[in-house]
Amino acid sequence: MTKKALSLVEILIGSAILVSAIIPLWGLMGSSHQQVMRSADEIKASQLTVEILEQIENYFISKDLPRGEGIEYKLPSGGFINIKEGTKKIQIGYFEDYFSPVLFLETSERTNNEGDEVGCIVKLTMQYKRKDALGEDVSEYVLRGFVRAKK
Repeated sequence: MTKKALSLVEILIGSAILVSAIIPLWGLMGSSHQQVMRSADEIKASQLTVEILEQIENYFISKDLPRGEGIEYKLPSGGFINIKEGTKKIQIGYFEDYFSPVLFLETSERTNNEGDEVGCIVKLTMQYKRKDALGEDVSEYVLRGFVRAKK
């Protein structure tokens, strides 16, 4: 006698094998999504920090930058910040409200062998909140650059 139909037991065994293969893939998709969100926030922080440093290099000469102690700036979404009082402003790129970045600017003088000022070293530290982080956890991105003094 030939068998033409599947029994209920065979269907249940096949379904169990299929589910046991899909469950690990489902968990992998969740962790992948979380890593993508974390990477997107890190890229956003690095782009904002590089953008700010490039604007500092383009618009400011080292003697116009604040010296010594660090200065903190809370970055407004899509707005401007004043690095120094006056007309020189830096425009900030777009970011979501949850990101709420804070920028710390530190500068130090650099001179040549004759004692003449040649520029300053700028250290930018951006603290930001990740979308997947809970509460007040913050991440940090640090970038250093050299701004030449105009002659």
